[in-house]
Amino acid sequence: MKEKIIKYKGEDIDVYFTVDRCTHVAECIRGAPEVFDVTRKPWIIADNAKPDKVAEVILRCPTGALHFERKDGGAEEAVPGENTVVVQRYGPLYIQGELEIRNFDNPLILKDTRIALCRCGKSRIMPICDNSHAFTGFRDKGIFGQGKIQKELSTCPLVIILLKNGPLHLKGPLEIHDTNGNSFFRGDNVTLCRCGQSQNMPFCDGSHIKAGFTTKKEVVLHH
Repeated sequence: MKEKIIKYKGEDIDVYFTVDRCTHVAECIRGAPEVFDVTRKPWIIADNAKPDKVAEVILRCPTGALHFERKDGGAEEAVPGENTVVVQRYGPLYIQGELEIRNFDNPLILKDTRIALCRCGKSRIMPICDNSHAFTGFRDKGIFGQGKIQKELSTCPLVIILLKNGPLHLKGPLEIHDTNGNSFFRGDNVTLCRCGQSQNMPFCDGSHIKAGFTTKKEVVLHH
């Protein structure tokens, strides 16, 4: 998938919008409606708020559809100090941190600090969530009991490997939270379901094999 990125220029800050990664969470619209307004064209006017406000609201976008570039000497987007995964109720995995997504044969697909990954198995732009879960009957409440917890984690990138016709293999320090914000896994090696069929959500239990889950070649531009 070649990502379509639109640049909205401002005097002090530029805003970048990756069209296919937007799942309409609407954090931007709620946070700065004077900047982000889908009822007008262009829907983003970067100069309609102070650049600090624009940057702060963009950082709320959990999918990474919005990014910014400061031109006034202000702080650029920092890499989060911890890698976190939040399992959304009936929805995707919201992942933040120092992230690298790689194909099973190791080519780099995407580097970013915020991303939403499909777990219903139906996205047309795998591995990225495209909101298909809202239309395919995917059901998982995203609430879990305490699982494996390690007290200490090192600081380094989280590498997300897209296993061929299989799950997401996450290698590197991470903490997983359920949809209510409760931590139930902390470690550095885990496989998470992306076929939508696991009986041990959010973890892979091998159901992709019985379900005949297949993946196409997954290619995204580097960021």
